[in-house]
Amino acid sequence: MIKPENNFFLFGMGHRQKYVYKNGNLTNIKTNKIEFSWNVDSEEFIYHQYTVILHLSDGKSITIYENEIGLFIDDLCIEKSYIHLPDFKEYKYSKALRILHHEVLISFNGTIPVPNIYVYDKAWYRDGAMMAFVLNETGNIDLLKNWALSITSLYDMNNAGHCEPDNLGQLAFILSFFVDKSYPLVTEIVKEAKRIMKNGVLTGITDFNHHEIYSTLWLKYGLDKLGVDTSFINIPLTFDSYARMFWMNRTEIERDTYFENNYDENYPYLWWAVKHFENEPIDDSLINTDIYPMSWERLASQAVYENIAPLSTEYAKNNFSAPHSWHASEQFMYLIEMR
Repeated sequence: MIKPENNFFLFGMGHRQKYVYKNGNLTNIKTNKIEFSWNVDSEEFIYHQYTVILHLSDGKSITIYENEIGLFIDDLCIEKSYIHLPDFKEYKYSKALRILHHEVLISFNGTIPVPNIYVYDKAWYRDGAMMAFVLNETGNIDLLKNWALSITSLYDMNNAGHCEPDNLGQLAFILSFFVDKSYPLVTEIVKEAKRIMKNGVLTGITDFNHHEIYSTLWLKYGLDKLGVDTSFINIPLTFDSYARMFWMNRTEIERDTYFENNYDENYPYLWWAVKHFENEPIDDSLINTDIYPMSWERLASQAVYENIAPLSTEYAKNNFSAPHSWHASEQFMYLIEMR
């Protein structure tokens, strides 16, 4: 399987314009226009400091870096807006947390959160909800506010047009940071949930399979955050492979695994979520801060991989995208529990 290339760095966290540095060029990702170019002898990528140092052929050096204030080339600020960037020094995996936080913050198309800024152009409620955990943890939850308050549909309809039932709880959770239970869309969520329920459990297809327990867990979690009465919800102790990804509430989930949690290099966020649920240790070889990006996804059915070719023809050829906001979020939320 192709791995992250380590020869580029993405800039433009939060709502800032997105740029990529690669091979002596700083390119505007949206327009694919080279904005700055240098004759480079060598490069230093300091991923956890959001910095690239260029050693030029004329003997000079240039530093491209991003901080809480903006994006800079030496003293020149080319993008300015405030975001909160903790250093995580008190945590065991401080470097990894900084990089993963960056990979979540880079996953915005303007104000819209996306799984990857190249191969997706629409928000997914599932990925957006996972990003919300990280953004809330780091004091950046307001980055989701404009998008959240602009939502009018109960479903994102991104997986081949399916109305995926887990979207209801994920949307409720996202909205819970900005509205209360009287918000009209919250009322619609409850009404729709009751319409598609059977014996208090949501019905329908999530990720092209039946994951009703997972979907219902999300619904209860999101509505509880809003203070909505959830007595109409029933979570039976039946098996659902996705239920063990729901580490947010372990009390109502069956413990019989029935399958090994094998590491899937194509969709690694699934494995990370189950590891988090089980509180199982992670092999440090999977937390490599010398690899950038630290998150990815491959062979996703709805991704448009040809769009990542300007970054990497190998990525495009192998149906691979990096970074990936769900994968980064799952890693971040587990590692931040480890001191």
